[in-house]
Amino acid sequence: MNKSSLDFMYSFDCQKDIQNFEIFSEEIQGSIEKNIVKVICESFVESGDEDYFTARLLAQKGMHRAFFWAASQALEKYLKAYLLMRGISVKEYGGHPLEKLFQAVKKSGKKFPSISTKCHPAIHINPEVSKSFRELSPDEFIKEIENHGSADNRYNSFGVDFDSGCLFALDSFIFHLRNEIGVPPIRHTLKNMDPGLVDAFYHYNPWFADSDVEQKYPELPNKIFKLSFSHSVTTLEFLVSSHAPRHAIYSLQWLDKKMKLPREVQVQ
Repeated sequence: MNKSSLDFMYSFDCQKDIQNFEIFSEEIQGSIEKNIVKVICESFVESGDEDYFTARLLAQKGMHRAFFWAASQALEKYLKAYLLMRGISVKEYGGHPLEKLFQAVKKSGKKFPSISTKCHPAIHINPEVSKSFRELSPDEFIKEIENHGSADNRYNSFGVDFDSGCLFALDSFIFHLRNEIGVPPIRHTLKNMDPGLVDAFYHYNPWFADSDVEQKYPELPNKIFKLSFSHSVTTLEFLVSSHAPRHAIYSLQWLDKKMKLPREVQVQ
């Protein structure tokens, strides 16, 4: 059963997890549920909104590795919020296992609606440019964000592959997922932020446009909103690749003694 409280929608049943819950008055039951929902929203939705806000600004400024990290943080929190609002525990999901969380969301009982990663139809991209964008399914997109936004890559251990299509896919994915969580509009989280940054967040982001009036967006790229592409390979990636010189192992051995290397790096 779906319940509502303060613009929130949730379907967990406290009687399953709180002993003698039924003996409380309806007022106390409602207060307990409201407090649970507010904690979920503050811990996962509002903080996820802030991470998404950050990811969008980072992508626009060309900080692509940091974009993937912030995007990973945002998606992890939104996915957990979706599960918690349905009474499903997330305690087993340490770190940011986006693929596992997304599978859990899709198997959460209720028929899960299709999540789109397609660019909003109001955004028009020059065909010669758009053909360079990778088209990823929701599952492929989640895998891409998890790989490039992994904890190991906080230290730029591995390069990233980015095009602005990643940003538009994130916009679409989060818009559709956030709608299914059942929480107030994102503008409530952004209301106390710097107005200039908030304007930048909404720029070419029609999914979250805070207006019923359909806006027209000039074709991309343009001077106002630039599109970007990047592909980078780090020195560490080179050292563990098949193209590395034989003496690369000595550099890796030294590094392994002095710092924590990513799990993918095997040093003999």
